[in-house]
Amino acid sequence: MKSKHAQVHFNENGIPIADHFDDVYFSNDSGINETQHVFIKGNDLHQRWTLWDKPHFTIAETGFGTGLNFLVAMHEFTKFRQANPHHPLKRLFFITTEKYPLPKADIQRALSTFTSLQAETEALIALYPIGLDGCHRLHFTAFDTILDLWIGDVHQLLGQWHSPEEGLVDAWFLDGFAPSKNPDMWTDALFSQMARLSKNDTTFGTFTAAGIVKRGLANVGFVINKRAGFGRKRDMLTGYFQLTSASENEDNNIETPVRPSPESELQSSPQSLPKATQKKHSQKLRLPEGPYYRYNNAPLTEEHHVVVVGSGLAAATMCLALTKRDIRVTLCFDGDSLAQGASGNPQGGFYPQLHSEASIASRLQAHCFLYARDYYDSVNSNIQLQTSIKTITKTSNKKPTKEENKYDFCGVIQLRFNDKVGVRQAKLVNDDVWPSELIRHVDIDEVRRIAGVDLPYEGLFIPKGGWLSPPQLVSDIIDLAKATGKLTLKPNHCYVSHSSDGDVEFTHGKSITADHVVLALGAGAVGTDAFDSLPLRPVRGQVEAIASQQPIDALKTVLCHKGYMTPAMEGRHALGSTYVKNDLAVEPREEESEQNIATHEQALANTDMVSQLKHDGMARAATRLGSPDHQPVVGALYNFKTLKQEYADLGVGKPFQQVGTLPQSNVSTLSCLGSRGLTTAPLLAEVLASTLLREPLPLNNDLLNAVNTSRFMVREAVRGEF
Repeated sequence: MKSKHAQVHFNENGIPIADHFDDVYFSNDSGINETQHVFIKGNDLHQRWTLWDKPHFTIAETGFGTGLNFLVAMHEFTKFRQANPHHPLKRLFFITTEKYPLPKADIQRALSTFTSLQAETEALIALYPIGLDGCHRLHFTAFDTILDLWIGDVHQLLGQWHSPEEGLVDAWFLDGFAPSKNPDMWTDALFSQMARLSKNDTTFGTFTAAGIVKRGLANVGFVINKRAGFGRKRDMLTGYFQLTSASENEDNNIETPVRPSPESELQSSPQSLPKATQKKHSQKLRLPEGPYYRYNNAPLTEEHHVVVVGSGLAAATMCLALTKRDIRVTLCFDGDSLAQGASGNPQGGFYPQLHSEASIASRLQAHCFLYARDYYDSVNSNIQLQTSIKTITKTSNKKPTKEENKYDFCGVIQLRFNDKVGVRQAKLVNDDVWPSELIRHVDIDEVRRIAGVDLPYEGLFIPKGGWLSPPQLVSDIIDLAKATGKLTLKPNHCYVSHSSDGDVEFTHGKSITADHVVLALGAGAVGTDAFDSLPLRPVRGQVEAIASQQPIDALKTVLCHKGYMTPAMEGRHALGSTYVKNDLAVEPREEESEQNIATHEQALANTDMVSQLKHDGMARAATRLGSPDHQPVVGALYNFKTLKQEYADLGVGKPFQQVGTLPQSNVSTLSCLGSRGLTTAPLLAEVLASTLLREPLPLNNDLLNAVNTSRFMVREAVRGEF
């Protein structure tokens, strides 16, 4: 999971050169001009954007490198949006791969000479992710652009991109080091995946005119044209993808629908007939993965109305994900105020649950955590900006303090409180699976320095973690969603049911009509018909609110062992938590307070820190909703009991691609976040919103399958349980 960084040196012109491939990252003549010629003009993007009638456009790239191609594309798209503010095309998705990401300092140096891209470069450097394999979704809101930076080998990654049946990509930037320098990339497997992901008439541009590239692209259905290359390169290739066969193209004398730029030199007509076997293989790859296929509905548009039901973090993140895409949302919740369930706990620790192996559960936690940290930074900065504007309008320019915002990314220490834990932690460190920026070993002295209290333990430190106040967070996220003008709140609306016609029924005879419904009910899902075919696991948890006192008043970081303890917020420390299965009661219990204290005393037996504490009994209990495999549940809702028989062939080994996809559904869910909602809610809300709008998805297919609503039905069908 930890990626290998590229090793580079810089030539006399300040151009980075990859030591491993002995090749430049961009042209010695002019990097920006090369990108403009090969990729922007090679895909005729300005013309295509002008004629585009959909809300988003997707560029895919093989080889992120310094990010120069991305920055130029984002710069050009921003100019397009500024010149056409009312155009239907509103967002650019740029999905790219990189096997050996450059260290941030090298990217900064490489891009420093491009002063015309200063704003874009600064934005990229601010969000540039740590070296962790997988997808990193980065939002460049000021530029109307979303970057999915996939770290890892392109051959492993492209097969993990979830694609609509009609294709995902609108234009390819076929980059990377030259075929002579990097032959492992330019393979039939790459070209087949490009065909799988391309729509009809998807274009491509590439700097190379090598025969292996021409033949490979033609063999999977791309129509090839040769143009004048950039600088010292005589030729380059452009073209487009056709789902019809090459023989049909030739019979019908099909020409490229993308008009070449005036300075382009069209030097040859479409290439010869593709190999039938290669074409057949690429077409087979396009088949959807049966019940795990996510794009079952037509995409939502700004003409549609979505009802989100819930009062907590899942509902709030869902509202913001949809409203920032111009979708009109009505949020319905039971009670007078938000955050009444598990999201109502005053404080919560924020950190991922990682293991020594890069399991599906650990990978999901790692990527959700990193996305959530960027997300919360963005929420906090935007709320501070709003507050500052309001304050300046009134009396002064005083900005809210961190304490007023009720959050602190002070880090999290997982203490080595017994030998068994020590063995697990040592394995995690020695196996070297995770980047040190995500989690690293700390000795006793460093634990004491970071924590601010005297603790005789080693441990693991998660520097990007900390604590947040879930009620404050929900309120802030809803405020940002309301600021879009697309959100309406409906308190005292207790969900009862929904119909296939879009009518959502609430208690006391209330109803609302919607084009789509998202149920983010938390433990409120228990007992509802909508969730009857899902195996829900409610778990009660009680958290103590300990008055700040010596010695914990000096605590500066979150401590984790069997439980957790936070630094003080408003004179109270959170200390938790109990886990009581299938208990929906939420009244605080004295015996659970005693249990929480005892758990901390046992874990911290080498210090008398907990035994000194005086507790006045203040506590809060709530029910969290989980699932049997402890993973969230995200996607379309169905009566899976009635659908399961249709997938009986899975039990006799039939491939997923040879069984049908699930039908359309006008209801989805974001639920079963358990005690990890602070970590998982933002990215999984993004996944669901992107699914509903038919956008690229920011998780690997295996991770998407692990949280799919259909997975329990699929497992039972595979085992023949009917």
